[in-house]
Amino acid sequence: MAFTYTTNVPDVFGNKKNISGTYTSAGGSTGGDIVTGFSVVQSFSNTSATASPSTVATISAGTITITTTANQTGVWAATGY
Repeated sequence: MAFTYTTNVPDVFGNKKNISGTYTSAGGSTGGDIVTGFSVVQSFSNTSATASPSTVATISAGTITITTTANQTGVWAATGY
């Protein structure tokens, strides 16, 4: 049971950054944490590659915890500073 994610090189504009990547819930995993490195996450979006959507459970400082159906993949993006 593993949740993994990738992070692309951030785009910087002013004092904010936009980062994005992919995520995978494998082996029956139903979500996990995406650590953005931000102090504050101003926006977050994700799109699943499967029929069931994933949900954002919590955002605490720069860590986003999402809940997915088992074995789901998708893409995510966050903006913050």
